[in-house]
Amino acid sequence: METNAEMASLRQRIDGIDEALVRLLAQRQRQIAMAAEIKSRIGWPPRISARVDEVIARVQAAALRENLSPDLATNLWTTLVEWSIGYEQELMGAASQERPPTSE
Repeated sequence: METNAEMASLRQRIDGIDEALVRLLAQRQRQIAMAAEIKSRIGWPPRISARVDEVIARVQAAALRENLSPDLATNLWTTLVEWSIGYEQELMGAASQERPPTSE
């Protein structure tokens, strides 16, 4: 395939954006791990429906402001939030198995 300088430059910029997105998602994953630890300690469940609704609504509003397809944003964040809840469940399950049983 022929190379085109304009396309090569554009692809480099897209690759840089992809790298930045991966870094941001890794940061988000670390925050989710911290949330799982806190939720486990205070007895909250991984899924808090009101928070899920709040996150999706906030992202939809941001998508509109940034001229991003709201459908794309909703689909991506729904997947991200559902994955995050599953990750919290996994971490919280592991944490509860690590705790010694309490004697009554």
